[in-house]
Amino acid sequence: MTSSHSGMVSDPSANAEDACGRCHGEEVINSATSLHSSFRGYKTFFEARSGLSLESDHHLETEFKNECGTCHTTCGQCHISFPNSVKGGLIQGHRFLPTPSQSDNCMSCHGSRIGEEYSGSRSGYAADAHYVPGGMNCISCHSGREMHGNGTEYESRYHSSDMPRCEDCHVIVEGENEWHDHHTDKLQCQICHSQDYKNCNSCHVGGEGISEPSYIKYKIGKNPLPELRDYEYVLLRHIPIAEDTFDPWGIADLADYEALPTWKYTSPHNIQIHTARTDTTGGVSCFNACHSTPDEDGWFLRQSDLDSMSTREATANADLIVPNGNPMGW
Repeated sequence: MTSSHSGMVSDPSANAEDACGRCHGEEVINSATSLHSSFRGYKTFFEARSGLSLESDHHLETEFKNECGTCHTTCGQCHISFPNSVKGGLIQGHRFLPTPSQSDNCMSCHGSRIGEEYSGSRSGYAADAHYVPGGMNCISCHSGREMHGNGTEYESRYHSSDMPRCEDCHVIVEGENEWHDHHTDKLQCQICHSQDYKNCNSCHVGGEGISEPSYIKYKIGKNPLPELRDYEYVLLRHIPIAEDTFDPWGIADLADYEALPTWKYTSPHNIQIHTARTDTTGGVSCFNACHSTPDEDGWFLRQSDLDSMSTREATANADLIVPNGNPMGW
């Protein structure tokens, strides 16, 4: 195979303007600033925690490109081949796929967390209520405009005006459901309708990767993005950024590590109508299931969760914890 393809360009759409732009000019122009192409979200968080600029530091820019930028995608990696992150290869010969394959394209990059959640492939967890093989797939919610970008370079995915929300399809009508009436203005939808989800600890670049195994957890906390989502309480997922994550790059310590929490706003793709939070069979009420969860190792992010962290990480997440006791004061 190698000798037969000697001298050929393995990914022509890496030069999207020439390869795709002649017919798909708008998409190509917009994709230059899309999060899939620019990786702006990762850069935003790195720069906030490090206090450094990637664009003004050639060494860091190179390290970022070689380590984090390997998941950067091109037109062809969604519409012709498997992504480079899984070693590439044509999906259906040289056929161009107008709609990317959920399993071969989307989940090749987003499989270990989102793919497992959505398809229910992790043992003991049901597939997302929206998962219908051959029916609803990623692009049922995530539009081409969101994937290609709209010409605006957003700081992160939650900043995007095209990112879907539950409310786009599920309009809450007052009086139809008393629990919705009580909680809609305060709780993110996933708080009641998400199953537990994957979290990680302690990731390091330079080929070391995540040093501890992932674990399944469920945590409710104060909303870290109130300017983008108007809920008081949301689900939080622990992300594996440690103070010395980028030590192999020559950054022994992230100077502004506390600038962002490591319990991050999350939207799990594992929705069920009835979860441990909403299951009232056997006479158990939602109140007892949720509001009476214990202060330690319960569903809310508490001070006890921060006590097991480093001092700096605890400081980074201090504004997100829910005080001990019933959060509603009942």
